[in-house]
Amino acid sequence: MNELIPDKETYQTNKRRMTWTALVMMVISTIAVIYDPERMNQASAIFMMMYGSLSAVVGAYFGFSASSGVKKQ
Repeated sequence: MNELIPDKETYQTNKRRMTWTALVMMVISTIAVIYDPERMNQASAIFMMMYGSLSAVVGAYFGFSASSGVKKQ
């Protein structure tokens, strides 16, 4: 996969920006639920799907970043 990416530095920067954006969206969503739980209760299914998807993006980024740093014997 690495040889198919022409500009690896830009690729890493874009992945990092995507992850930070997902983390910020998760924090904003959490604050919105704390601020007005009755309103968010109406959209609980959509909220949970969005929150789950964002957490999967963040988890995948950190998981793949950690696994790529491991030296293979």
